[in-house]
Amino acid sequence: MSFDERAFREGRIREVRQEKFLRAFQLFVEAFPAAVLHRRALQLLGSDIVDIRRWDGAGDRGAWTALVRFGQVMEGALGLHREVMALYTQDKEFQFRDFQKLKLFRERQPREPSQDLYLVYANDPKLPAKLRDWTVREPINAVAMPRGEAGPSEPSARGAEYGAAQALLRDLTNSIASQNLYEETLPVTGRAFFGRRDLLQELASQLRSGKVCGIFGLRKTGKTSLVKELGRQLVIASPTQRIFVLRDMEDLPKDPNEHSAALQMDLTASLLPKLRELKLRTHELTQLTKESSLSEFRRAMQAMLGHESSRDIQMVVALDEIESLIGKDPRRSLDRPYVPEFLGIMRSLVQENPNFNVVIAGLTSAVLEAGVLYGRENPLFAWAKPYYMPPFDRGAADDLVRDIGARMAVRWSDDALDKVFALSGGHVFLHRSLCARIADNLPLDLSSREVTPQRVDSVQRSWRRGIAEQLQEMLSSLDRFYPDAADVLRLLSGTDIDPEEVDRAYPSQIEHLLKLGLIDEAAYGYELTAFSRMALRT
Repeated sequence: MSFDERAFREGRIREVRQEKFLRAFQLFVEAFPAAVLHRRALQLLGSDIVDIRRWDGAGDRGAWTALVRFGQVMEGALGLHREVMALYTQDKEFQFRDFQKLKLFRERQPREPSQDLYLVYANDPKLPAKLRDWTVREPINAVAMPRGEAGPSEPSARGAEYGAAQALLRDLTNSIASQNLYEETLPVTGRAFFGRRDLLQELASQLRSGKVCGIFGLRKTGKTSLVKELGRQLVIASPTQRIFVLRDMEDLPKDPNEHSAALQMDLTASLLPKLRELKLRTHELTQLTKESSLSEFRRAMQAMLGHESSRDIQMVVALDEIESLIGKDPRRSLDRPYVPEFLGIMRSLVQENPNFNVVIAGLTSAVLEAGVLYGRENPLFAWAKPYYMPPFDRGAADDLVRDIGARMAVRWSDDALDKVFALSGGHVFLHRSLCARIADNLPLDLSSREVTPQRVDSVQRSWRRGIAEQLQEMLSSLDRFYPDAADVLRLLSGTDIDPEEVDRAYPSQIEHLLKLGLIDEAAYGYELTAFSRMALRT
């Protein structure tokens, strides 16, 4: 993207002239004279500083923040649709701990700026190199503001302003175009969460009506993201009356004999800060130790939930990666008697307290579908409702690709979107990994960052090779937790079988394959989805 002053004048931001802002800006300039140069450079780019704040709290060390609003040209070319926060610090040596505070400063802003980009100024000549290094290590994209001050006279002042504008434009372009936001391996929430809106609404409705829900699917299908987004939406709707706690069962000790103590201690540790924040009863929970039994944990929870201070509170506990708790053979094994005991406690707490509920998520639905767990009746059998992770529909898939692409200055043709969806079938891992492979091969030049069908074709072979091992791992989870369904899937992949015969012989296995998104119903019977075709071929 080249610097063209005339182009940036179109759709530029109107200069802020309110007296309060101007007084604050004067104090800002006294602390950071380079701010004059920065503002003039931004104005040459059709943009401007629209808010300034000084921070004098403990640890802030006289830092200032400015909110930058970009004009239409910058917004359209670089996807800068939100204001961007700039941090100004007096430090002559910008430290990694200062870099990590960027998110904290952003959260303290009066209105929510972009979480995709930050600007930073410090009188540290090594700042640009540090930011380039740290943005690789941390999920924070930060660009250094130009150093120097605007001179008082023409033409030197104008030369400095043009130089600063060109440098800032270059650095912003390189930073935004060099990232790959499709490569997301951690759970996402909020603006980064796409699709599954109907499922979210259904789950929220079920929880409000007091029904326990289970969310199941193979690996890399977005289960944890869905649970986290569900919790986020529940809490923000009424933050003073709702508590959401997520417990990842994958962190349980390797020794199953230690699971019981770890469960009740971890849940207690997660609940206590939230209970104290809302001034709810905590006495019984604080008395628990690692030697306490599950029965004692239940009594402590009941005392808290039944107390009058909790009457208007809604509490939800989410148990993720449930397979780590129940194991892969809960129907026949006898070595984990605490599992049905713990699930029974969760059920009784839900039944006795309208202000408490549970969400279960993981690979295996046996926790809800098995009649017997470790030699005892399963307390959740036919009581909680199972849901399965669906693939993206076409609308949600396109929204993900276009929205994330815009934040990387990537444009997609309709034909390219058609081809990507045909290859992925809406499977979230296939869809994101293919888009990531395409983005990796795009040039930094903004004029050449449009994805065409030809670009999609050019990466197919390398993409298939790159994800082959992950597909095998995902398929192996089907073998571990749905072994009979896995056998039926391979049978369907290699043989033409009458669908009525399959339905009669393998009704529950076919149902699981359909719900897991591994086969689809067709006019002539069943067909493998895009994921199954690729996974079985690797």
